[in-house]
Amino acid sequence: NPFTDDDGHDLEAEISVLWASGITSGCTPTQFCPERAVTRAEMAAFLVRGFGLAASDTDSFTDDDQHFFESEISALWASGITSGCTPTQFCPERAVTRAEMAAFLIRSLSG
Repeated sequence: NPFTDDDGHDLEAEISVLWASGITSGCTPTQFCPERAVTRAEMAAFLVRGFGLAASDTDSFTDDDQHFFESEISALWASGITSGCTPTQFCPERAVTRAEMAAFLIRSLSG
């Protein structure tokens, strides 16, 4: 169990599986931040790692330049899983809604 802030959490086992599978490294090296919302950029990283999506150099969005997860966002676009929050923006720091998450997962599973 690499995280100190999920001890006793109802989903501690699931969080540990995500870490062991390489899908997450947490919000810090020792914390998962289990009650914090997920940003669209973090969600992109989870999906790319979880589904083993191919990397892409395509720069499809104007608002993710130099973002920590820019390559993951590009991979999500190249895989047809996202078209962005607008035709030219991904909105990487915006929280993912449950409806958006459903769409992203269905597209990931269908690809």
